[in-house]
Amino acid sequence: MKISKYTKLGILIIFSLIILIWGLNYLKGIDFLKKTNKYCVVYNRIDGLLESSAVTMNGYKVGQVTEIDFAEDNSGNLLITFSLQGDFLIPKGSVARIVSSDLMGTKSIHLEINRNNEYYASGDTIPGSVESDLKEQVSMQVLPLKKKAEELLASLDSAITVVTYVFNE
Repeated sequence: MKISKYTKLGILIIFSLIILIWGLNYLKGIDFLKKTNKYCVVYNRIDGLLESSAVTMNGYKVGQVTEIDFAEDNSGNLLITFSLQGDFLIPKGSVARIVSSDLMGTKSIHLEINRNNEYYASGDTIPGSVESDLKEQVSMQVLPLKKKAEELLASLDSAITVVTYVFNE
């Protein structure tokens, strides 16, 4: 049986499209050939977390954020879906914390693992928290200094008022 050149061309185009789609997804970090477990986390704010941001444990990248969407209960919360590559399972009681991964403010999810013999199933929702950013930490450090400076200025103002009153008479 002879295959026409148009059939060969069609098979080549379909094969090329499959390779193109697989290659683009592989460059995004999505590998169809590896087993992945997907988990969800609900946050009230994400502070710059993006799709394809890293998910780390002890500084090692174990997965990535795959989807960011609003929660379906119209509460304004954000539902983050991330995938972990391989057979890695998350023990119950663990927390997914949004952290700043570098000085430029890039955000990632850090898994704080709790040692437990029970594990979340793929697709479960994990508790999450958000680490305060550099701006909030500096504000918390400067706040007591600001209060003392305001008190000093108030007492200095009253002292100047008294000195002015004395010298005016």
